[in-house]
Amino acid sequence: MPPLIRFAFALPWAVGAAAALAAPDWSRIPAREITVFHPGATSVEWLASGHPGASVLKSGQPCIVCHETKTGLDYSAKRLAPREPDVQAMPRTVSFPVSVQAAVDKGTLSVRLAFKPPADAPLGRDAAHELKAALMLLDDQVPQAAQAGCWATCHQDLRGMPGGDPKKGKYVAAGRFELLQWTSGKPAAQPAGVKVASTQEGGRTVVTFSRKLGGAAVAGRSVPFGIAIHANHAAGRLHYVSLGYRLALGDGVAGEVQALGR
Repeated sequence: MPPLIRFAFALPWAVGAAAALAAPDWSRIPAREITVFHPGATSVEWLASGHPGASVLKSGQPCIVCHETKTGLDYSAKRLAPREPDVQAMPRTVSFPVSVQAAVDKGTLSVRLAFKPPADAPLGRDAAHELKAALMLLDDQVPQAAQAGCWATCHQDLRGMPGGDPKKGKYVAAGRFELLQWTSGKPAAQPAGVKVASTQEGGRTVVTFSRKLGGAAVAGRSVPFGIAIHANHAAGRLHYVSLGYRLALGDGVAGEVQALGR
């Protein structure tokens, strides 16, 4: 069985240095709107076999080739509903937008998420945290990371999946990933040197993750990433997730989200 790998990037700076990070001028950074949606009990194994677009994924094309259109996300909750064993888990609001911005300043990468979670999300089982937001960065050795983003870490045998192992969390067969999390209650554990800040702006929750460049996130690279939002005390896989995207760290680097700066 592939090993469990969590928080796997070793960042080249100390935790105490996080306080010294200065926030970018976000008013000068363009935003990329990314839609997150309730995925049902879908795994990377299903994407590569049972999913109608499996052949596209196997050809090396990213999920957004089919699902992201000029009119928005091409997604039907009705098609995924049969894959949700917990009927109460399927929300009435099945998707919502998240504004994503990224910047690099003096060797520090910052990613800013702004969103308004749906009020009708089903009540979950995480009593400690009403709301959570996560950003996952993956290196290019993770199988299918460039196509599916954080879905590359979501397997059929994980806890919360039908017949899954209650002790098993996200893992990859090769490569490494870094999971950055913000919680509305007690602060979540972060990889060393990561700073997380949050605020409320115009009715939206704004969460900013910052850390020095290093690991997979180095200048000149296109970094696969995904985002997830847990609303109304949701726990585990009962979240809203994005498709896989790429974070471009440098001029001329391919990516759906450009990290601007110097």
